Amino acid sequence: MLDVICDFCGYLAQVKTASTSLIDSIPKTVLGAAWGPQKQRMDAAIYFPLFLVLVAPDKKKYSIFYLSVDLQQPDLFHARSPLSPTARRSGWQRFVYNLGRLRDRFVRLR
Repeated sequence: MLDVICDFCGYLAQVKTASTSLIDSIPKTVLGAAWGPQKQRMDAAIYFPLFLVLVAPDKKKYSIFYLSVDLQQPDLFHARSPLSPTARRSGWQRFVYNLGRLRDRFVRLR
């Protein structure tokens, strides 16, 4: 559910990675994880900082971007269709980060 959890201070953050040849530009979308827990957090107005790591296909170059909690809104998260009845995890649902309108809100760290 969360990728960064500090045992000392309690800091929590989400990390998403994407392979792209355009490591200097925020992509329009990035795949998220399970929609159910994300929706529950959103309903409770709980958001986590997002670190976006963009990696070049050759894995020799990368960039890191940061999006703070106070700049996130519910329309950042879009549910995907549930998996088909024949899928191994039938009915499981993921979401997509819709980053298109938020590109100017990210801070480049590297």
